Amino acid sequence: LLKGSPVESARLRRCKEEKLFGVQFASNQIEEGLSAINLLQQSDGTRADFVDLNCGCPIFDVTRRGLGSSLLRSPKKLHKLVKGLVDGSELPITVKIRVGCESDTINVLENVQAIREAGAAAITIHGRTAQQGYGKDADWQLIERAVIESREEGYGHVPIIGNGDILTHYEARRRLEDTGVHSVMVGRG
Repeated sequence: LLKGSPVESARLRRCKEEKLFGVQFASNQIEEGLSAINLLQQSDGTRADFVDLNCGCPIFDVTRRGLGSSLLRSPKKLHKLVKGLVDGSELPITVKIRVGCESDTINVLENVQAIREAGAAAITIHGRTAQQGYGKDADWQLIERAVIESREEGYGHVPIIGNGDILTHYEARRRLEDTGVHSVMVGRG
């Protein structure tokens, strides 16, 4: 996007029927992220309502550059990045994460706390580690723990959105009722 790619610029087009429009990007640098947000705000006819920082992408080409789910390895660095974007943007910043990067380092609760304290408007949690990719069942118990902990710590105002293994509207309703998430995100399903 920052290099002027027409393919990336085309993704900024907002359909006139869209009542809510957000743009997701990956970055590990505050200034780079703010430059992208600035382009969004200047884009003709787009005017995004929010920006989502993708810290959940497990693809090697993304993680080898320190983007996507590799950011989950350090809650302190993630906090600093999100705080910088929140403080420097007029648009609400949401963050998508996974329960961890590697399967032996599940640190979703620490990352959720870091993101909440940085001022994010919402957090989406995919119930798998980056190492698991899209295999195995999503761990909705961990997502539920994040919701419970957020309420206990007085952060109920930061919505948590659950993601993973939602293939039907019945599954979406069940996840909403069973876990207390504020919403669900449907991805590949």
